[in-house]
Amino acid sequence: MKKQVRIVWLVALVLPLLLSSTALAIDKQEVITLAQLGISGEEIVKAIEKDRTIFNLEVNDILELKNAGVPEEVIRFMLSTPQKYGKPAEGTAVTDPVKKPEDAGTKEPVVEKTPEEIRAEAERARLEAQRLSEQRKKAQEQQQKLYLKNRLKEGMDLAEQGDFVGAIQQFDKLTKEGEFAPGSDEQYAITYGTALALLKAGMLRSAADGLLEVVLQGPDKPFFQDAFLQLRTVRKRIAFSPPNIEQLTRFFVGNLSREFQDSFNYFLGEFFYEGANYSLALKYFDEVSEGAPEYASALYLKGLVHVGNQMYKTAVQNFQEAVLAQEQNKSDERVSHLAYMALARIAYELGDYDASIFYYRKVPRDSIQLPTAFYESAWCYFAKGDFSRALGTFHALHSPYFNHYFYPELWILEATVYLNSCHYDSAKDALEMFRRHVSVLGVPLRKFMQSMRTPAEYYMAVLKIVRGDKSYSMPMDLLYPVLSNVDFYRMHETIVEIDKEKALMEKNRAALGDFAEEKLAVLESDRVARMNEIGIRIQQILRDVEAQLREYEVKVTEIELDLNQVEMEKIEMQTQMLLLKEKIDRAVQALIAMAKRNVPVEKMIERVKKEDIYRRFKSAQLDLLKEGGVDSRVIQEVETVAGINKTGGGSVAIVGSDSLEWPFEGDYWSDELWGFRSFLKQECMK
Repeated sequence: MKKQVRIVWLVALVLPLLLSSTALAIDKQEVITLAQLGISGEEIVKAIEKDRTIFNLEVNDILELKNAGVPEEVIRFMLSTPQKYGKPAEGTAVTDPVKKPEDAGTKEPVVEKTPEEIRAEAERARLEAQRLSEQRKKAQEQQQKLYLKNRLKEGMDLAEQGDFVGAIQQFDKLTKEGEFAPGSDEQYAITYGTALALLKAGMLRSAADGLLEVVLQGPDKPFFQDAFLQLRTVRKRIAFSPPNIEQLTRFFVGNLSREFQDSFNYFLGEFFYEGANYSLALKYFDEVSEGAPEYASALYLKGLVHVGNQMYKTAVQNFQEAVLAQEQNKSDERVSHLAYMALARIAYELGDYDASIFYYRKVPRDSIQLPTAFYESAWCYFAKGDFSRALGTFHALHSPYFNHYFYPELWILEATVYLNSCHYDSAKDALEMFRRHVSVLGVPLRKFMQSMRTPAEYYMAVLKIVRGDKSYSMPMDLLYPVLSNVDFYRMHETIVEIDKEKALMEKNRAALGDFAEEKLAVLESDRVARMNEIGIRIQQILRDVEAQLREYEVKVTEIELDLNQVEMEKIEMQTQMLLLKEKIDRAVQALIAMAKRNVPVEKMIERVKKEDIYRRFKSAQLDLLKEGGVDSRVIQEVETVAGINKTGGGSVAIVGSDSLEWPFEGDYWSDELWGFRSFLKQECMK
């Protein structure tokens, strides 16, 4: 910029001198100076005509003029001056000779100019110099814009071709050459071009900052829409939610396409939802039109906000509409799966277990939500008392189809079902399985957490364990809640992306110079922040698992106490049954003894009616009375008092049901998951 100001100043100073009527004749060097100052060829020719300068140009002179950028038409005019104005004497200068003093006598007398005429000529000279200066400035600006445009296009072409190194070198060179002010159109275009080059090279995190910088310069700028859509794509792939995204709320996009408005409003709604600013989230979700691809997602997230506020009726309406919207516009089908899950959970909370099961069964078998839907449906069967379906579902959850999921409470639920149906031995077996497969996890989990010193260590340890490192003695079952967590997955993908970009920057460090150093510093800083963030999330998940294990131990203890109580009751009942049996035996022997002593039948019948013990007689006791010679009339009275049916004596046999195991084979399980039932019978006495 200083150079440009200096040139303008020189033009304003030199031109009046060169073009003044009192100036010396213009020479070759002055022609070069005028051309380099950006004076048009037409104006230079006028200056030569004014002075009627004669040029004798040699080959070297012509080459010098061309190399200096003198326009071709000026050089041709200079070559024609000897014919136009007469050839000078040999050895004279290229300009008209200065008139000799002896010729002064032949001159006409000089007419003196008035002060007004002098001032007028000076003003004309000043205006002419100003006009030429402005013309030169405009010409220079046009040349600079054309130059910048061509260089930018070259950079953009390199970016599109995937040559991000060449593109960034081009943009970096332009930045250093131009010394563009922040916010200038040139700097804006360079920022976008650099971000585009990084994006095309797959460097999402490095591109994100530049894209956001371009977007935040407003919708009136040429790259606003492209940069915004690219930024949205980046946010779908990696975690990128800097606070200054909120500045987008300053912009009006109502004059842009409906499609862009929908995308813009959903983007902001999602951003505010992630930041727990639910009032603003709802405001922007409401602006998404029904025909938009994002409409179903907007409805689903609105439903989640209403669930958080316990506005279940409105939430149910949002989720149902989300399912319909997804089916109509054929957008991401995962939205409908999540909506079904949300509807099922609301129904469960309201105690409508049949409705809850209905929605869980709407989740397709190829959905990633299926394991969770299947597990939660087991809770529904359990809660509604459908133990047949509950046990069938529990059994299926033990299949290899669910190997990568951790359901520590399954054994407790099974034990509870067995307890409630009076299958006490099966309940004990289920608790034993819990002790064997779940309780043992508490110790290694506590040791693992105690060995971690920083959040980042949690993340590094999880990666090592997943890759097969056995040094931590951490059961893989405990990591399934971490690996299935959406936040963990998103942050892990971001760290993987950062590591990839760091490696690429390191590879091109020499070629990219300061740019690479700057980006590497940003990437490393972001990586440290993400490592701490994901480590804290892992720690939270494992603490929740640890707390759940403690709760499960309490539940197991409660079930064991119930089983112990049952055992005590069984012992007490057995004791009572023995005492009753002894009493019944004595009553039988008493009647037989009376019969042997020939006690009158009427007296024996009176005794049967009077004593309650005879009401407890069964067919076996009647047979003993017959064998003992008791009168049939007495036996008939006992039969009547005891209510014994002659044709159907005895009690209903209760057949126990042992657990059956059979192999889980192939796709059979994924196809038949919802159809398993247990035929275990209720054994509790009414």
